[in-house]
Amino acid sequence: MDKLLAGPNLTRIIAAVIFVVLGIYLTGVVPSIEIAWVIAILLLTIYLFVFEIVGVDVAAVSIMVLLGLTSLLAPMMGLEKGLVVNRHLFDGFGSNAVMSIVAVMIIGAGLDKTGLMGKVASFILKIGGTTEGRIIPIISSTVAIISSFMQNVGAAALFLPVVSRISARSGLPQCRAC
Repeated sequence: MDKLLAGPNLTRIIAAVIFVVLGIYLTGVVPSIEIAWVIAILLLTIYLFVFEIVGVDVAAVSIMVLLGLTSLLAPMMGLEKGLVVNRHLFDGFGSNAVMSIVAVMIIGAGLDKTGLMGKVASFILKIGGTTEGRIIPIISSTVAIISSFMQNVGAAALFLPVVSRISARSGLPQCRAC
């Protein structure tokens, strides 16, 4: 029991209680049962993403499946029909923007696993040293050159592992607000 109430687990439990209380309160002030269920699922999604109870990918797919199941469980949930029409459940994957971001993340993970991103990080550290004033212009210009050939968001996503490695090796924070 002591292990359960220690550190991160205690934080997760407190956050879960806060989210449940917030959800119960919001069900009393929303105009319809549909909105109440949408808010409850949204709170669950935020909770799963923030505290990473499961992986972010597993959480996203689970929420998508849960939204699809609302059409089957509608009578038990007090709904006339599901929250999402099942034939429109996967429409987000039809967007070019979503698919290009997914593709860039897959390519970035592949390049990171091959060690290429580690070599890029080492090269940037060799040229720029460990000072923030020299590293930021090098990373920015490298991403600018890459984004002349691909989407800006994709180029930024591609360099996330590089920035993470540079931060770990140089001791610089990944963001100024951190």
